[in-house]
Amino acid sequence: AVCDLVAEVRRAQRIAPSLTAMCEECDVELFLVLPRMIWLRFLVEPERHAELLRSLLPHRFPKGDEVKMDSEVEAFLKKYSATQKVLTSQSKAECPDQDAWEILVKRVVAGSSDSTCATEAEQCVEDLMRSLEPWSIELQRHCPEDWNQCSAILVQCLTRANEKPKSSAFRV
Repeated sequence: AVCDLVAEVRRAQRIAPSLTAMCEECDVELFLVLPRMIWLRFLVEPERHAELLRSLLPHRFPKGDEVKMDSEVEAFLKKYSATQKVLTSQSKAECPDQDAWEILVKRVVAGSSDSTCATEAEQCVEDLMRSLEPWSIELQRHCPEDWNQCSAILVQCLTRANEKPKSSAFRV
């Protein structure tokens, strides 16, 4: 799940270039975006990311072989599915699922919107983002030590790829 998350954040950097600067500078905004990205990835692929969220929010994901979640997480997942359906139905792109993903990533990275929510799709996205914020905060605050370790690993993975090997002459 962590490797997939890192790969998706890198993909998101191409969609929302400001995320690249956040990662390079370890900007404080990055630590608001990371929990949103974790939730967004979970919403897209719950089976793949449930274990990561279970480790951070065990009260929301009872142990078991199958993916189990409490009713509030299930309702959040349904809200995402409804938003995804609206976005893909209104997309004119060749790959509507990809188009929907890009819209959500841009919004997750931006953090807020100046939009007046003119269309049904914009209203759905804004509603989903309003619902996402409490989940994001819970992820960070339920067990801050665990969250700090998780975010440190993610940041390390995201910034290590950008490091260039130091080339200096060996001296004795």
